[in-house]
Amino acid sequence: MAFELANRYQHAHLVVQPSDLALNPPESYLYIQDGLIISCGVLYALCYIFYMIRTYRDKTCAGFIEFTCGTMAYELFYAYATTTTTFERVSFSMWFLLDFTFAVVAILSTRARSDRSPVVKRMIVGTLASLAFLWKVAEVYPDEREQFTAYWTGLALQFPIGWGSLYLLLKNWNAKGHSLEIWLTRYLGCWTAYGVFAWRYMNVPQNWPYVGSWTSFAVIVLTMIPETIYPFVYIRVHKTKKAKSVGRKVIFDDQKVTTQG
Repeated sequence: MAFELANRYQHAHLVVQPSDLALNPPESYLYIQDGLIISCGVLYALCYIFYMIRTYRDKTCAGFIEFTCGTMAYELFYAYATTTTTFERVSFSMWFLLDFTFAVVAILSTRARSDRSPVVKRMIVGTLASLAFLWKVAEVYPDEREQFTAYWTGLALQFPIGWGSLYLLLKNWNAKGHSLEIWLTRYLGCWTAYGVFAWRYMNVPQNWPYVGSWTSFAVIVLTMIPETIYPFVYIRVHKTKKAKSVGRKVIFDDQKVTTQG
């Protein structure tokens, strides 16, 4: 039978918000939502991998290791608070494993053996405290599949990442631990994450009123300002360091020639 395989997966989608599903959404709505969610997951997974590669290579972390307490807690909590299928739980668990692996790589690569134990203790306490905080927030603001708290806490976590990366790049004026591939996957990951909720709001605004609020818009703009500036600063830092390196090499070569003469 023609298209038998395609018809078998005609209604196979990622889990839809119950209030949206009650309105019998068209398949186009679901396909675009699925595409944005999957793209976001893949981009952030690549971002973690690029972070690990650069951190291991440069022995420098482009951020504060302890910040991953919040992201690991987010991935653990919402893996069970917002999901209803095995696929979703596995996806969140994969993000958690990547985040955990990144934390391990960062600690082993950037901390001396004697300094690792205090960092590990802070990480454990910080992750447990973040889990307790997310649980309390979700309890105070109950919502279908906890999407309300997932949205706002996700914005709260993303906000310092961009500003922190830009701050450290400017403060140290050094690209160690940084890379354009990290920035690109993080930048596109932000837009696809926001795109999931924007798509929902544009189609069913009554179910997602907070997404279209001025507060939401302002936080997103403030979050993306450093992310948009970042590549220009990175290129400037990289060129400056490269020019200084070439200058030192020329001076050294001149000294060798003078000595030989």
